[in-house]
Amino acid sequence: MFMRRQSYPSDVTDPRWRLIEPQLPVYPGGRPRTTNLRDVVDAIFYLLRTGCQWRYLPRDFPPRSTVWRYFDEWRHNGTLDTIHDLLRKKVRTAEKPYSPRTTASVDSQSVDTTGGGEQRGRDNAKNVDGRKRHIVVDSMGLLLAVLVTAANVDDAQAAAELFGRLEGQPVGKVRRMFADSKYHNYALYEWVEDQAPWELVIVRRPDGEQGWVKLPIRWTVERTFAWLGKCRRLSKDRERSVLSSEAFVKLAMIHLMLNRLEPKETDAAFHYPRAA
Repeated sequence: MFMRRQSYPSDVTDPRWRLIEPQLPVYPGGRPRTTNLRDVVDAIFYLLRTGCQWRYLPRDFPPRSTVWRYFDEWRHNGTLDTIHDLLRKKVRTAEKPYSPRTTASVDSQSVDTTGGGEQRGRDNAKNVDGRKRHIVVDSMGLLLAVLVTAANVDDAQAAAELFGRLEGQPVGKVRRMFADSKYHNYALYEWVEDQAPWELVIVRRPDGEQGWVKLPIRWTVERTFAWLGKCRRLSKDRERSVLSSEAFVKLAMIHLMLNRLEPKETDAAFHYPRAA
């Protein structure tokens, strides 16, 4: 079995690995596995945090073809979703026990892409050529759904597909979904009235305000985008497929939640900064 000689700040600690390992699929039969799955997870987190290209993955990790094979498998078979949802439940239980979600927020972020690939377009309002990340978060900023589209796709147009991905998520008691004026769309209102058990609430900018304004309630989703921005892999959309783009968003939240649940002794304890 391959043995690591070098460690990196993005590596999972023993307590963090104990949260992840039981959720990784094990297939009986066949030849014994020779790859250490913890090294594979460390390699994926290294890519996420540093923005490193696959071909530049350090030799301390398993071969990039092996790391890619596991990443590809886990993004397709729901393993990343299982790990993400389990950690989200643990974080929510630890920080807000017995407090069900009653509100959520939706927003989008346009980002440049670095090369070819599917679903690319131009967001003229943001002067961005690339893709758009649409997310729904709860009142703590934890991810409930993510959808990646071309940057020229209208937010309200993508919202119905994004909201459809909330099926199976813990939103049974959500009664209000906060959004900004980009989601003011009568077709979307009709979809929500017919399909959703909650109300779409548009939070508008105060009249006469110029520049950036902190909108009440909705700053939680902006903070989530700031969390994602700590991962250099997400500073631009570097993926050829939107499936990979969505997978790295989920991995960023997994890494964040692991830090909350099992912080390293050398790291500062996680806390919510006071809103400006």
